[in-house]
Amino acid sequence: MSKHHQHNKSAASCAPEEDLEMQVADDVSEETSQAQSAQETKPDYYEQFVRLSADFENFRKRTEREKAAFLSYGKKELAEKLLPSYEILLKQAEQLAKEKKADLKNIVSGIQMILGEMEKAFRSEGIEKMDVLNKPYDPATQEVVAMVPTDKEKDGLVVQEVQMGFMLDGKVLRPARVMVGQHAEE
Repeated sequence: MSKHHQHNKSAASCAPEEDLEMQVADDVSEETSQAQSAQETKPDYYEQFVRLSADFENFRKRTEREKAAFLSYGKKELAEKLLPSYEILLKQAEQLAKEKKADLKNIVSGIQMILGEMEKAFRSEGIEKMDVLNKPYDPATQEVVAMVPTDKEKDGLVVQEVQMGFMLDGKVLRPARVMVGQHAEE
């Protein structure tokens, strides 16, 4: 073999190995850089999206709770302002109805109509009057102002309502003030 042919043969045998190594190195570095760039962009955006979604959901729920609390508080204040007038009006209407005076018949009718409208408005807002008379005393919804001696059958029962009690959406708005019967042992 000639020198020239040997040189070409050795060059040919070295070149593919070097080229292969360089190509493999380039492929590995390219794949590594692609994997790193994919790793850097994908998880960051995904994690940010997940966090942002969770934060927004928490914000929405908190806002709904606060809105409901504000509305409930507003209803409570209004009811507390209206209840004394309602109670006075109701007692006056009951008193006038008992007296049955002819000239007051129209007044009684008008008062009863007003009371009916107020009761309808109260019901629509979740406000209802407690029914406590002749029922067992309940410390969660009533305040005792006096104990009254009674017979054995009315022991522990509410015998008189001093001030009406009201509920707002199933919770005590204003406790009823009552007199409770107490049987005295002989």
